[in-house]
Amino acid sequence: MSDIVAFGSGYKGGTGKSVLSSLVGYTLAVNGRKVLLVDLGEYGSSTNLCLEEDPGPPYLSDFFWGKATWRDVIVESSYSSNLWIAPSSKEQGPIDAESLEYLLDNASKYVDYVILDLPSYPGTLLDPIVLLADIIVLVTNPDRLSILAVKNWISTRPFAKNNILKIPVLNKYHSLLHKWLDKMREEYGVVFPISFDPALTFTFTETIKEAYSLISKRTREEVMLLVQRINKPLLKVTG
Repeated sequence: MSDIVAFGSGYKGGTGKSVLSSLVGYTLAVNGRKVLLVDLGEYGSSTNLCLEEDPGPPYLSDFFWGKATWRDVIVESSYSSNLWIAPSSKEQGPIDAESLEYLLDNASKYVDYVILDLPSYPGTLLDPIVLLADIIVLVTNPDRLSILAVKNWISTRPFAKNNILKIPVLNKYHSLLHKWLDKMREEYGVVFPISFDPALTFTFTETIKEAYSLISKRTREEVMLLVQRINKPLLKVTG
């Protein structure tokens, strides 16, 4: 059975969560791990990054509406033979937790990791989805609002005190903003910074394969540290 890793940012959008979840999935795949990335976003961002072209229907929403089987909606990425996508469309519609759990139960027999790219969401709408995860990657930026959004999200939800491993990430980090990294370390202990990198913006690259090839050595090393943490969830990390 695979590990299920959810990437979330609470109610704050624009944190680079979809790019980061796609990059982690691709990094795992090119290093020999079989990965299914489930795009639950409203705009299909990770679908666009990880597939060469729009696969067309059926999309994940068609599965939720009972118009397609779970096998029908999973598409192999041309960028890696180890990476598959459950694609989103611009009309995602309601996400059904029970249907998604059924898809994950079946698909997880064939992959090492399932990555859930969650949309930002207020209230408790997607909490049942997060409860399916073994690991939650908490994606923040070095600013007050995104850090507060994750803090409020993770402290007030039913998964706040359970055994789901929570990995805090400070995305788009720059050394000039070290005070935000210090603040997060005070809150969470170990934090994984991912440096701001032009190759991880949509204005500079169009595909995750291109971004992976162009990121700086430092950013690549930081991503690999995050991947290693996900790959070894029982590892005790200090720092």
